[in-house]
Amino acid sequence: MRRVILGSLWVLVCCFQAGCFVHHTTVDTTGLPAVRDSGQAGLESKADIRLIDPNNGPYSIEVIPRKDGRHDYLWEIDSKIVQNNTGRMKYHKLYSTNRFMVVEGRVGNGSKTYPVVLDTGASQPVFVKESHVIDNNLAIFPMQTKISNDYKFGLCYLPTLQIANVTLADWPCLYLERRSKSELFGLSIAKDYARDDSIILGLPALREFKYIVFDNVRKEVEFSYNELFKPEQPQLWEQYPLSIEEDFHGNAFLFVKIPIAGEENELQLDTGSGRGLAVSVELWEGLREKIHDVKLTKGRDFYPYIGWLACRRAVIPKLEVGNRTVSNAELSVFPSGSPIVEDCEGLLGMQYFHDTIMVLDFENELMWVKACSLDNLGL
Repeated sequence: MRRVILGSLWVLVCCFQAGCFVHHTTVDTTGLPAVRDSGQAGLESKADIRLIDPNNGPYSIEVIPRKDGRHDYLWEIDSKIVQNNTGRMKYHKLYSTNRFMVVEGRVGNGSKTYPVVLDTGASQPVFVKESHVIDNNLAIFPMQTKISNDYKFGLCYLPTLQIANVTLADWPCLYLERRSKSELFGLSIAKDYARDDSIILGLPALREFKYIVFDNVRKEVEFSYNELFKPEQPQLWEQYPLSIEEDFHGNAFLFVKIPIAGEENELQLDTGSGRGLAVSVELWEGLREKIHDVKLTKGRDFYPYIGWLACRRAVIPKLEVGNRTVSNAELSVFPSGSPIVEDCEGLLGMQYFHDTIMVLDFENELMWVKACSLDNLGL
């Protein structure tokens, strides 16, 4: 039995075999503002939208009222991962421009395919948008708590998500609905929202695999639900400890211990980010003693479902990351209180690993990194 709590939505993962486990999903509305209804009809009011019957299906949903008038949502569901054999799939074309880990997937029996971002920085299992609900006739359960008059979340039943030879079946899911204007948490995201049809597969789902290979040289992903990772030449690989932590809401976070500029740091690993290093101003004060002649300039970084956040940015010509030297390493420094560094000192994105093979070995709690060229791609 596994417990996944989708809480505090400010924090926005051989023989035919299947894994099966029970998800107890609690959507905790702590921290969300009380919002007066704008009077606009929501997605649930559309004639062709199916609504979840909380007591009739492969799940049960319990709405738990709170003393402050808000509600929590307890969702119990048997979730499965099915994989015939360990195999590889190509990155989606979005990788070429964004550098985050993304493949192609299909929802249910639909013919349309979507980018699926493999996002260890997302603490919920699966995240879709209203377009995915409409395109695939997904059943929804609107939540009574809204994050604003313009955006709200709801529960969504995802029968299957097919990614090459991997099938995720009966997974709890959140959908985001844009109701009118262009601001979320006071931040404009309308243009990014309009052109982005990605599905986010977060850490609670990704951690169910024994390992995941991100081959950034061949531009391929390898999932393994049944087999362990065994490198042919382990001496050629760097190894860094991984750990998964959960906050009191149950949100899951993946951390890696890795030296930056010769000093070991514990950073949140964000495979859903194509940037380099995003750090708190406090961590930067410690790093700047080892990284000389870096001039920070004002800038903004965009994070899905959060928006554009103010920061100071720089590109470091040479930066030591583990035992490697990264050229033109991107760095963003966020002020105290920024939601990106609210629960960690920094996030490590995929820009630093674009010329490597990276393996997230969940079974042994290790991140393996191998720098290689097209002439030396063996695992």
